[in-house]
Amino acid sequence: MTIAIIIIVVLLAIVLILNALFLYLQKRNSNALGSDAPHVSRDEGLDEATEKYLQLPRDEWTIISNRNKLYGWFVKAEKPSKTTVLIIHGFAVDHTSLDIHAQLFNQMGYNVLQVDNQAAGKSEGKYQGFGYLESIDTIAWINELLKKRPDEKVILFGASMGAATVMMTAGNDLPKNVKGVIEDSGYTSMLDVVNYHFKSRYKISGRFLLKLISIVAKVRSGFFYGQADCTKALKKCHLPILFMHGKLDTAVPYFMRDELASVGDFPKTMYSCDSGQHIRSYYVDSANYRQTVENFLQKYLEE
Repeated sequence: MTIAIIIIVVLLAIVLILNALFLYLQKRNSNALGSDAPHVSRDEGLDEATEKYLQLPRDEWTIISNRNKLYGWFVKAEKPSKTTVLIIHGFAVDHTSLDIHAQLFNQMGYNVLQVDNQAAGKSEGKYQGFGYLESIDTIAWINELLKKRPDEKVILFGASMGAATVMMTAGNDLPKNVKGVIEDSGYTSMLDVVNYHFKSRYKISGRFLLKLISIVAKVRSGFFYGQADCTKALKKCHLPILFMHGKLDTAVPYFMRDELASVGDFPKTMYSCDSGQHIRSYYVDSANYRQTVENFLQKYLEE
């Protein structure tokens, strides 16, 4: 009897620890991937342009996805446009973290739809999905956009976990209106990036532990960690993708860009910034960043 009680107590302790680690990784506002964005001086004119963009009228949209009410904000281009850039933000932030990128697409003459992911900003939800749950929501946003604007061309843009989201989305059978994907600072998989942080912070591999936590994640948030894998998704991708990454990125290492680009058979365009930190390449290399994006969009929106 004593041995049985000890076994039960040990198993209960393990479950409680795994649940605590699950919450640490996935709860709203988690800092599991680091909470402080790198502060860098922005190129001249970017702050003023972003402030001007934020004064533009915007329509608030809502959808229900994964049983959560999600919010988005649609900004029309100054001149009528039939192309919308759907912008997906990263881990433990909200849509405002990419306002500076949103103004870029607005300046280029496109409509912009910025959204709050589940468990972020104004949107409902308890748990972040490392791109997997968010990719389901992104498809729902695409469908909502095309319901409102059936003839619209759609470009997916994401940064960090948002970049992982749009890559995972690209592995699905999407409407023909979706013309391309731009990913900035995306990771190869949830397991890879979290294990990278385990090694950099604690000097240990966390893969076995993550597989155990993954069981709790499946029960509580609906997916195994192995499903949040961009390399698997890209094997099924047929859309053109622009891969963008800063060489000084310490949150998502630069080598992941090349690993991602080595997967799949689809049109690939590459960009790197020698002085770029995590999602900060546009801040410090805005002219080259913009030119690369413009060239990519002009090529694939015309096809």
